[in-house]
Amino acid sequence: MHSTFYVRWLKAFRESPEAICKMYNGEDFVFEDPMFDQHNVNTQADLHRTFGPYGNKDPENGIGIHNFKVRSYIGDKSSGLLRWEWSPEHAGSFLGLDVAGKDFLTHGHTFHTFTPEGKISRESSWWDASAILRAVYDVKPTKSITGTKGAVPSQVTPTPIQGTGKEAAQQWATALGSDFSALAGLYNADWFTVDTGKIDDHELDTATDVSTLAEAVGGLSSGENGTYTFTVSDVFEGNGHRLIHWDVTIEGASSFRGIPTEGKTLTGVGATFHEFDADGRILLESTFWEDNRIFVQLGLPIIRPHYWEADFDMDAFIASLGG
Repeated sequence: MHSTFYVRWLKAFRESPEAICKMYNGEDFVFEDPMFDQHNVNTQADLHRTFGPYGNKDPENGIGIHNFKVRSYIGDKSSGLLRWEWSPEHAGSFLGLDVAGKDFLTHGHTFHTFTPEGKISRESSWWDASAILRAVYDVKPTKSITGTKGAVPSQVTPTPIQGTGKEAAQQWATALGSDFSALAGLYNADWFTVDTGKIDDHELDTATDVSTLAEAVGGLSSGENGTYTFTVSDVFEGNGHRLIHWDVTIEGASSFRGIPTEGKTLTGVGATFHEFDADGRILLESTFWEDNRIFVQLGLPIIRPHYWEADFDMDAFIASLGG
């Protein structure tokens, strides 16, 4: 796909639910935005309700005017990753939090697969919720998951990822949580970039060598603030790229993004996109954690109503909030 397609896709968000729904493959598609707890949306009726808020044009109703920008596209006409920026105006609440009069934005990525006719057949969207909380809420989750950094190994042995599917993806996932030296060997020795959430400053937020990779993700395997066990749940293969859905169990951590865990074992999910070189080593990585479910486990007042479901009762939901 070309960036023009995505400019049209994001414009369709603002135009109307009808306009955006036409870009999906009839009744044969799967849409998901796990950050909103939206999983396996697969009918046009539910998709129409899902996109309803984004076409809002009334600045007074609290739903907000939703602004999107394309950051980049990596892929081809069969599948690929769109990286985007979103910022609302005139929103009253978001994720159950009061955001009236507060400016905020976040970054996200969306993986698409396409039919030969150019219709979207699969969508997986993820974005940085912690960045939003840092902007609008009293609790300020840190960018770092663990608050620790991994040790930089004296030597790294290049180890291309072999094969395809879950087994190949698990090679990366296992190393991420248990062996930083092995993890570092999976990346191109001369050139790679790793992003893990909203980018405020590439100098600080983008890893481009083993040292900065250790700062970004090395704490996940260091054991200094808990153990992280990553298990691949699904894989979407493309031409030279792959999207990985993963589960994570966090045990023995004193904090998550700087928020005390109070001894809780936490569970979460996330998505990581990889682009590979000709030898199977990682050139580019883009990762987003589904922080909202972990924030709920930690007692934060995140609310994600299932407004896209046919039997959702908006009046009862508002009443439950005391509205």
